[in-house]
Amino acid sequence: MNRAEKRRHQKMAKQAAKKRPPPPLMQDKTLSIQQALELAVQHHNAGELQKAENIYQQILQTDPNQHVALHFLGLIAHQVGKNDVAVELIQKAIIRNPNYAEAHNNLGNVLKKQGRLDDAVTRFLKALSIKPDYANAYNNLGNVLKEQGRLDDAVANYDKALTINPDYAEAHNNLGIALQEQGRLDAAVASYHKALTVKPDYAEAHNNLGIALQKQGSVDDAVVSYRRALTINPDYAAAHSNLGNALQEQGLSEEAMKCFRKAISHDPQNDGFWANFGQSVKGVIFTSADDDLYRDLLHFLKRPAAGRPSNFVKPIVSALFQNAEFSKLFDQTVSGNLDKTTSFEDVAIQLSKFPLFLEILKLAPISDLEIEKMLRLLRQGMQKDALKGNINVATLPFSTALALQCFINEYVYLVSEEEINGLNTLEQQVIDLLNNGQNIPPFILVTLGAYKPLHEYSWAESIQDCEWGDDSIEVVERQISEPKEEQSLRSKIPCLTPIKDAVSHSVREQYEKNPYPRWVKTSLETKAKSIKDTLQEFPFHFDLEESEFPKSPQVLIAGCGTGQHSIQTASRFSNTIVLAVDLSLSSLSHSLRKTNELKISNIEYSQADIMELGSIGQKFDLIESIGVLHHLGDPMAGWQVLTKLLQSGGIMRIGLYSETARQSVIEGRSIIADKEYGRSPEDIRRCRQDIITMAECGNEEIAKLLDFADFYSMSECRDLLFHVQEHRFTLPQIEDALNSLNLKFLGFEFADQSTMKKFEKSNPNKSSQSSFSLWKEFEQRNPDTFIGMYQFWCQKR
Repeated sequence: MNRAEKRRHQKMAKQAAKKRPPPPLMQDKTLSIQQALELAVQHHNAGELQKAENIYQQILQTDPNQHVALHFLGLIAHQVGKNDVAVELIQKAIIRNPNYAEAHNNLGNVLKKQGRLDDAVTRFLKALSIKPDYANAYNNLGNVLKEQGRLDDAVANYDKALTINPDYAEAHNNLGIALQEQGRLDAAVASYHKALTVKPDYAEAHNNLGIALQKQGSVDDAVVSYRRALTINPDYAAAHSNLGNALQEQGLSEEAMKCFRKAISHDPQNDGFWANFGQSVKGVIFTSADDDLYRDLLHFLKRPAAGRPSNFVKPIVSALFQNAEFSKLFDQTVSGNLDKTTSFEDVAIQLSKFPLFLEILKLAPISDLEIEKMLRLLRQGMQKDALKGNINVATLPFSTALALQCFINEYVYLVSEEEINGLNTLEQQVIDLLNNGQNIPPFILVTLGAYKPLHEYSWAESIQDCEWGDDSIEVVERQISEPKEEQSLRSKIPCLTPIKDAVSHSVREQYEKNPYPRWVKTSLETKAKSIKDTLQEFPFHFDLEESEFPKSPQVLIAGCGTGQHSIQTASRFSNTIVLAVDLSLSSLSHSLRKTNELKISNIEYSQADIMELGSIGQKFDLIESIGVLHHLGDPMAGWQVLTKLLQSGGIMRIGLYSETARQSVIEGRSIIADKEYGRSPEDIRRCRQDIITMAECGNEEIAKLLDFADFYSMSECRDLLFHVQEHRFTLPQIEDALNSLNLKFLGFEFADQSTMKKFEKSNPNKSSQSSFSLWKEFEQRNPDTFIGMYQFWCQKR
């Protein structure tokens, strides 16, 4: 209740009590109902709800028809979250006094809280029919209409509230929110300023002003507004998060991360805050860390869909190395002292005390050469202990994580001849155990799973339903159950087009061997937005004012791989209908399994060749094809097919390899050709070891390959260096292609804002962001700018 409402409630209490003779209350014979109501309201306004409730109950024992007490008792129920009780009590008050405008108004608020928006509208209108100058009811009606998406009607009702009470700060603030949702940012800013003129310590209005200013591009001013909100209310979680977003936009990732952590400390269940935290962590290399940071990073990784874990490997590894005990264990392992001064058992038990390390091992290939060396040596130690029968269940947490790491990196680590012989021995031991009706010890099982996927063993299905401990069951599920499910899903994926092209056949064969990339978790947007809204906001700020898109846009993901791309797009844009196609049934079955697991229902998967998509007779409002066209025999022909499928004014997102940025890849492919490496896992492992050795011997260009996350898993390394077909592009070639396809370049997309900030420093004019000549100059000065790919957005003219 605001101050005006409190005064009104006190007045109503007096008026209601005057209508009856004042019988004494049960516990205090000296108080009349009028006096009791006044006392109860005082307690109520002071937040002393239990005291107020007791007095209201005493009043109702004396006079069960006392409508004001019923109403206020309903308000208390609403305040403590008992909305069903609140509805019942306030309705009783209205039955006793049908013209009780305030009760109709507050019943509307409770119904809104329950999601019964139409019923709430009815109540607010009833309140206004009784009391036409009821500003609070107009404001509340505006809130419900805004929630229903009826923004014009909401604005009209806020205006009515302000006509009655020009100093109604909350109505000015709510009007600003509605105007902002309409895209009328200047008017929204003006409304927030009016709210703050009336009520300078209005933290919510300062926060909302910051949001509007940030949308206008006035990020510095937005930061000031967020800080003012936090000065007034240091516990304002949303303002901490919004300040973090603004600092992130300024390129201040570490400062932003601190803000997101503060927001999380106040509201730990907020998915949006965790997603923002993840965005800020991506580019950070930690130089200090404490238990609180390890806890936050671990909680983030354990959330269902906070982000792609592979994006957080380097930050997490850097944080772990700030721990003296972890660094000591690392040194003991890689110094050659394993089995001399320490043992696998000792190290594994100690590493099991680092849950953050275990979690990232389970979720993503570890793209760090030093950790790879450590894990290779520990895997050897694990196998030796298994062969000796030296089994300590205390090592299982780490051993399980190591087996899952090897599975997710597709056994990319080099294997010695001694290990191959040891593996053969263990495999025979397992067969003997099963033939004798004995169970496989979990440590033996996870050791096998660290060298070879368990589903490839003939006995895999027979052990699937055995009882396993909490650790080893993860290996059984990931390495047996999930591949089995994917195999069963293959028959459910339709074939949309034939695959005729010879290059397409070769590419398909490469990807059928392994789903690429295999993944456990991915990022999902916490709040989907329209295509237009998304691309007009940070970090894009594309000019799409004249563009219109349907309410349910048709989206094509051309080359969806194992589903991360299609799932993220389906969650990023609201009301989309997504068709995701790929050549590989292995990849598509992985996609379908993960989509079902996440309960996403707006994606349809089909097997198709991009070169044949012109035959499907369908148009799309958005087409995305990342890392696909450059693997076609004729990329331009494939791009033409996609452009013909795009609606006029439709949006396209493309990812292509950079000739300039991939010089290290070109050199790596040259070495592969010279040494005649094949594409088998054994050859890829040997080639990787040669590259590592060359990098350690000082070959700087080859050393750049170690910075690719792709280098650290089998399929991704095959894709990076051994692909059967690869084209690379220059910026002038892309500019020519866009012109020939009648596509308007909108801008590049980067994983973080550091590149764009660096570009803007020398090219402050906003129009510069779409200048290919300026980007070419920038790339010449910074040749690794597009080390991943040129990822950009364009629009069909």
